[in-house]
Amino acid sequence: MRYAPLLLLLLPACDPGLPPANAAISAQAQAQGFPRLLPLDPLLAEGTRASRAAAAQASLRARGAGLRGARITAPATGDLATRGQRLRQRAAELRAVDI
Repeated sequence: MRYAPLLLLLLPACDPGLPPANAAISAQAQAQGFPRLLPLDPLLAEGTRASRAAAAQASLRARGAGLRGARITAPATGDLATRGQRLRQRAAELRAVDI
């Protein structure tokens, strides 16, 4: 009784009306040969080789540390309502200027 749900799941796979698996593969794909297999050792060695980006990593990290240590303060904009009022006033002054 424990295996009844598993058997019920496998039952649709036994349908004799299912198309054969080869029907899903095109004739062109079936006519092609099998792919050439490569040994894994050279491919795995490529993964451990240092990349060209690794050479620049140290200098980029040093530059990043320098920028973090620069202590550049964020611009203080103050209250947005006050800033909006100043910008509207400045726009009105610019519109009033004769060109």
